Amino acid sequence: MDHDDAASLGLSELRAALASPDPGVRARAILRVRPEPGVQEALIEALRDVSSEVRLAAVRALGRLQTPRATQALIQVSTGELSVSVRAEAVAALGRILEARTRDEG
Repeated sequence: MDHDDAASLGLSELRAALASPDPGVRARAILRVRPEPGVQEALIEALRDVSSEVRLAAVRALGRLQTPRATQALIQVSTGELSVSVRAEAVAALGRILEARTRDEG
């Protein structure tokens, strides 16, 4: 199986993985999900996970989406998240989104 096949989960597979009691399973699934309808909402829900590992994965995935709703969620995480590493990743993701938008406009 090539890397692209291994790195692609749909919404139903993501939802099944998010039901796992293992935070590693949840985090890995988030990092492997492909953008499709419903995924953004599932990622935003994952920002409330008890595991900082899962929240960090959700922040990274939302940063790749670069939608207005994902950006708003990242802003909220950057100001309200208790985990320093998750908060820092949200700020970094916002920086990458801003850089991409500036590059696209200029």
